[in-house]
Amino acid sequence: MDELDAVINELIPHPMSGRRFLFGLLLGFAGGASAAALLLPRSGPALRQWLNERATALAGQIRHILAGEDKLGYS
Repeated sequence: MDELDAVINELIPHPMSGRRFLFGLLLGFAGGASAAALLLPRSGPALRQWLNERATALAGQIRHILAGEDKLGYS
């Protein structure tokens, strides 16, 4: 039975810790963002301007949501 238990333990996934999940999520996000930046058909200055505009818009949306001023009326 010990051999069977060892095989079962190898086949059943073990629970993932929160830190490990978060690290994988951030690593995937960074890899995806890097790949997207390399594949976008924009020049360096145009890409930086576009990223700055998107980051500013996202920061504004986050501020509105945290302040309870959701644009969609879900406050």
